[in-house]
Amino acid sequence: MLVISRKVDESVMLGDTIVLTILAIEGDRVKIGINAPRETIILRQEIYQAVQDQEKIQELLAAETESESFERLRKLLVSESEKEENEEQGKSEDVP
Repeated sequence: MLVISRKVDESVMLGDTIVLTILAIEGDRVKIGINAPRETIILRQEIYQAVQDQEKIQELLAAETESESFERLRKLLVSESEKEENEEQGKSEDVP
């Protein structure tokens, strides 16, 4: 991972066509402006991951017989649920 320090109104170039600009720093939040071509898809990481999960579910349902699909889907959903619970527990333990 590349780590770069920037101040308000400073930018970072990604390739030749994408510019990230620091707009504001408010406490522990940073507002970032993104200037990119319209055809560039920009998603927050949690949204991107949700889309990937949905595509995985669709592939499972399309590729397998009905009973196998539902069993694998059930296992996938259980594992995702457990992962979210563990993440939530980790966050609550960080709070003093």
